[in-house]
Amino acid sequence: MKKTITLLALGAAVGVAADRLATELRKPAPDQFPWLRHQVNEKVNPWLLAHDVPGSAKAEIATLEHVGRRTGAVHLTPVHPTLRDDSLLIPAPLGVGSQWAQNILASGSARLRLHETVYVLDRPEFIAVTDTGFYPPPFAAPLDRMGWRYMRLHVVSAAPGELARPDQPPTASAA
Repeated sequence: MKKTITLLALGAAVGVAADRLATELRKPAPDQFPWLRHQVNEKVNPWLLAHDVPGSAKAEIATLEHVGRRTGAVHLTPVHPTLRDDSLLIPAPLGVGSQWAQNILASGSARLRLHETVYVLDRPEFIAVTDTGFYPPPFAAPLDRMGWRYMRLHVVSAAPGELARPDQPPTASAA
């Protein structure tokens, strides 16, 4: 009897979790998983930046520097870019709802530090996941339908260097 109740409870929990996931995935991308987005923006990203993880010599995560479209403040955001020829592709799971992406679209440029190299970027545009060629179409198409996008940026220049931290005065190498 106890085993039956445990299995029923487990089945109910899995059903509730699956229903919650399905409900979230039906929403437009900017409205999906607000609780997870809050945790990443308020806890994970600041921790990564405080520990200098993004942009370091061996990190796969880069630091994206962009200017706020409303405040004019400089923001740093950890991202997972891919260099391809003279372009850089950054996944934007929230699509047009990504604040960093909206900032870059508004300003038309950004800088990114990856493997201790600073890239100056311009000509931002959103592209569909299927257009990246990263995933087979059966996998990419559902991501496109959910509103996920990649931001493609043109690489203007690349040079060894650092990004200035918004909470610290700029250094000569950050100019």
